[in-house]
Amino acid sequence: MYFWQGFFLYMAPGGLLLAAALAFLQHEGLSRWLFGITWLFPPALGIVAAFLGWRFNRSRLLFGTLVLLLADLLLRRYGGVAQIDQLLARYVFHLTLLAVPFNLFLFSFWRERGIVTGQGLRRFCFILFQPLLLAGLYGVRGPLIVRQLEAMVVPLPLLGPLSSPALVVSVLAGLGLLFRFRRNRELLDHGFFWAMVCSLLALSVGNPARQPFLFSVAALILIVAAIEAAHRMAFRDELTGLPARRALNESMLKLGNTYTVAMVDIDFFKKFNDRYGHDVGDQVLAMVAGLLGRVGGGGRPFRYGGEEFTILFPGKVLKEAQPHLEKLRQEVAAAGFKVRSAGRSGKKQSNRQKDGDCGKKVSLTISIGMAQADNTRKTPSAVIKAADKALYRAKNAGRNQVSA
Repeated sequence: MYFWQGFFLYMAPGGLLLAAALAFLQHEGLSRWLFGITWLFPPALGIVAAFLGWRFNRSRLLFGTLVLLLADLLLRRYGGVAQIDQLLARYVFHLTLLAVPFNLFLFSFWRERGIVTGQGLRRFCFILFQPLLLAGLYGVRGPLIVRQLEAMVVPLPLLGPLSSPALVVSVLAGLGLLFRFRRNRELLDHGFFWAMVCSLLALSVGNPARQPFLFSVAALILIVAAIEAAHRMAFRDELTGLPARRALNESMLKLGNTYTVAMVDIDFFKKFNDRYGHDVGDQVLAMVAGLLGRVGGGGRPFRYGGEEFTILFPGKVLKEAQPHLEKLRQEVAAAGFKVRSAGRSGKKQSNRQKDGDCGKKVSLTISIGMAQADNTRKTPSAVIKAADKALYRAKNAGRNQVSA
């Protein structure tokens, strides 16, 4: 349930951007103003996508934006209902319905290989070759293709009539993007999904004036997803998924006068790493981080460094935060850790996990030190130092305990 809430609301604002765009279109005065400046959006979005794609090594962002803007250009030039050659308009419309979801799904599998590289240039050629291929097919089998696609039209709510092949491609691409995002948590895959939905709506709204605006929104969704991904790289720890040290420093600047800081350390983690290997050690860190993410009392966990974590309790004093930390300590001890894989092959045989250890549940505990802001500790750094001293007291007293 948490995954789906995050997918629609928190992880990246693709769905919210699409909802806002549809809400704007319901307002007659606002939509008329938007349509008046829509011609500015494609070049502006193209420049932004090119800059971000180059600067942050996000070639998939540029390629996805290029496909969306190219589809909009072809539809406006050849696929409009006002065109004299209605057969060409219908041909471009149906083939665009097939091409856009297919391309966005394909881009989700492409690894970042740069833009001005051999791989990047080949991908540019692949994208630009598609309109040429469609033009060639139109000259040879255009009427036949249109008749066959329109013979398989399925009426759908919101989207209107779609050909069965376009519906199948869109559904498979959407499910594929959902699966990839759930497995990899790549925010650009999240953006590809919502950009695909937005582009389908652009092709199905029945109002040609809305089409360029919605295609621009689809490109904007990709750009925002790339920015969110860059932000996550800077402020979130890749291994554990928790906010990183930089995010902690910024959060501490926003604290009021009342708050509690807890420093959390995994007991005997170095020995654990030496015996089972760093790969298994990483699994331990990820598991503990998952438990820290569910801490109650409004606690906000961060990866501090190594095997240490920090939990902030804004607006809470020690006695209010301590029960939640005690519960966390008990949950980690009760969970333990089941060794799932062998140690890294690069480790010495004497330090690698033994064959009999695989699948064995081993003991895992944490020690916690906590401190609150008061007249003697007025700055966040002073509170963290006090919590760190309390953590060492917990370790010296035997570990697996909370010290205030």
